[in-house]
Amino acid sequence: MRIVRRIGWSLLIIWFVVTATFLMVVAIPADPAKTILGPRATEQALARVNEHYCFDRSVVVQYGCWMANVARGDLGESYRTRRPVSELLGDRVWPTLQLALGAIMLQLLFGVPLGMWAARRKREWPDRAVTWVSLIAQSAPPFVIGTVLLYVVAYRWELLPLGGYGEAGLDRLAHLILPAATLAIAGIAYYARITRNELVETLDQDYVRTARAKGLPESTVLMRHAFRPALPPLVTLVGLDLGILAGGAVVTESVFAWPGLGREMLQAILDVDMPVILGVVLVTAIAVAVANLLVDVVHVALDPRLRDP
Repeated sequence: MRIVRRIGWSLLIIWFVVTATFLMVVAIPADPAKTILGPRATEQALARVNEHYCFDRSVVVQYGCWMANVARGDLGESYRTRRPVSELLGDRVWPTLQLALGAIMLQLLFGVPLGMWAARRKREWPDRAVTWVSLIAQSAPPFVIGTVLLYVVAYRWELLPLGGYGEAGLDRLAHLILPAATLAIAGIAYYARITRNELVETLDQDYVRTARAKGLPESTVLMRHAFRPALPPLVTLVGLDLGILAGGAVVTESVFAWPGLGREMLQAILDVDMPVILGVVLVTAIAVAVANLLVDVVHVALDPRLRDP
């Protein structure tokens, strides 16, 4: 029942987000018909486009037309490229998902061990170093981190490509490293702080002292007894990051010319391409909702007390 309720709330939130976005886009003082046909279009052509897309109707009717099309799986056509939005988004989802998964893997691989190291050296120099470095990394904007990495690693040292998507295989991986690292640096710092704070609190618990008193190695105490209670906050972070990053990292994708949802969203906003804007928002809302549902499932698996009686 818990999962069923969350699915219901998720569907309601998706509808609310998409509806609010629709109303904001419609309120933009731009003529969609001229965006489609260009500034030199005739009055007759503009009238036909307005009638076809319901632009000459009230906002409520326009919303009804769009929702009816969405219910049939039709997200419309891009004003700029004349391609179906579903096809356009299909081409952009996989690059963005690769970027999101790459960033999350880096955050887990580096952030969690750093947090564990700081927790084991509480109030010593490693703990203070991780804390200060984390604060600095979280304060740096992604466009600054991305530009520095692009200049130093790709341009000056010529270790990795300057940008783009690359070919399949190792070339794709080489193109992925820098944008994924740009997204991951602030996340690594945050994961390290969360892991450190959770473990510092857990390591003072009686059951951890009992495990140490039995003569178990410190690594065993840390991994088997102390780390498990710290998993739920990390799972929540991973779920939130996955949902947000799967919706597109606008700045990072633009800096590295990565052909994902974020870059497409930026171009759609500049062109007032309403179908693409609404399509990206819909995909993002679904991604966040699915990620939150997965987090709930994992939380229930980690803590059976959360299961419905």
